[in-house]
Parts: sequence; structure tokens; C-alpha cells
Amino acid sequence: MKLSAVLFACLALAPVAASAANFDYQYAELSYQRTAAHVGDGAKGPAIQFTYAFSGMDLQLLAGVARLDTPASPADINNHNYWVGFRGEDSFGNDTDFYTDILYLNNRTAIQSRSSTDNGYKLTLGVRHRMASRFEFDASASHYYLTQGINEAAVGIVFNATRRFALGLSYAHDSQLDNTTTLRFRVYY
Repeated sequence: MKLSAVLFACLALAPVAASAANFDYQYAELSYQRTAAHVGDGAKGPAIQFTYAFSGMDLQLLAGVARLDTPASPADINNHNYWVGFRGEDSFGNDTDFYTDILYLNNRTAIQSRSSTDNGYKLTLGVRHRMASRFEFDASASHYYLTQGINEAAVGIVFNATRRFALGLSYAHDSQLDNTTTLRFRVYY
């Protein structure tokens, strides 16, 4: 079932061709996220993500790492996660882009001297829309293909302070009833 979902996502990327996109997809992003868990303790911590846009194509390489800590009793829980994958995007007019992310996930959880790893995939379908010259709206729906499948919906806003720097804030809600708020600082290169 996981393989069929990845193949479907690849087919969704097939119509991606060169276009006159007005959005910059090549950046480094430092973020801080805080998750309020429906059951149990929440997590918080930093993440960094890099994207590289292939010249002449609407295709990007994405890679990132995150460390999320959960203060819990009797021992803290540390999550060391990384991801790598591709994003395809296609313009719909001058102010709107649709995108698809296909990511490989490696989520490692450590409690005291014991650790476990949950590998899987994430498929995201999203839209970026320029609301004004410096403001973008970003919305997405994702499915995590991990040991326990999770659906997630997210909305956010990005303020492009200059051509090189941007700040963003997003909110996500998932099928486990967890809520995640993320603050982002982005540098375009």
C-alpha cells in the first residue's frame, strides 16, 4: 500500500514542466515548533531545512533535521528526526502555485538509554498564494506513512521582509488531535 501511494504521488508530479513561477523555492529555513499533544506531553524544539531548485525545472530537493524534546516523567523524551525528498510545483496564474512533496522520514526517539526508529514517507499536497506584494498564504494536506498513519492539515502565512529574508508562522492539526505551531525564519539564496 505504501508503494502504491508513492507511485501515485510520482504520477502527480509528472505534469510538472518549466513555468514562470513567481515564488522562490530555493532557501534555508530555521524554525522552532511547539506541539500540544492531545494525549501525553507535548514537544518543542528547533529544525533546519534546505531546499535546492534544479535549474529550468519546477523540481526541488528538500532535506532537513529536527530535534524535538518532550519533558516527561521519569525521563525526558528526545526525538531526532531527518527527512529528504523532492518537491514539484506548478503555477496557476501569477499569484498561485500548487506543490507536491514526497519525503522519506527517519524519526528516532530516545528515552534514557533506549531508542527506537520509525521510518516512512510523507506525501503533501499544498498551495501557495500571494495575498499582497510581501504576504503569502500557504495551506497543505499531508499523510504520514509511518507505523501509525497520520493525516495533517496546515495553514500558514509568510512575510517576505526583503527579497532575501522572510518570517513565517503556521498552524497544523493532525488526526491524533495534536496541534503544532511553527515559527520560521527563511533566507533565500
